[in-house]
Amino acid sequence: MSTLSIKDPKELRPALHAHIDRCTDKELEVVRLALLEIEMREAFAEMALGAEEDRLAGKHDPALVQAAILAHRAKHPYR
Repeated sequence: MSTLSIKDPKELRPALHAHIDRCTDKELEVVRLALLEIEMREAFAEMALGAEEDRLAGKHDPALVQAAILAHRAKHPYR
């Protein structure tokens, strides 16, 4: 199987999505999922950067963050 490398210029996304959405071929489903993965990674990276900027600016209350972490651990204990 050959490997397909895709560069992701943001200005081409609308046309690419429109084309992919019209296709039903199983191989295009792989491309559709890959594009979704790229967009999810970008979104998470942007959220992480924003959260770190807020933390450095003192916009997070450490006590609230600690409480949220403890609540999460209670619901999802380490195994």
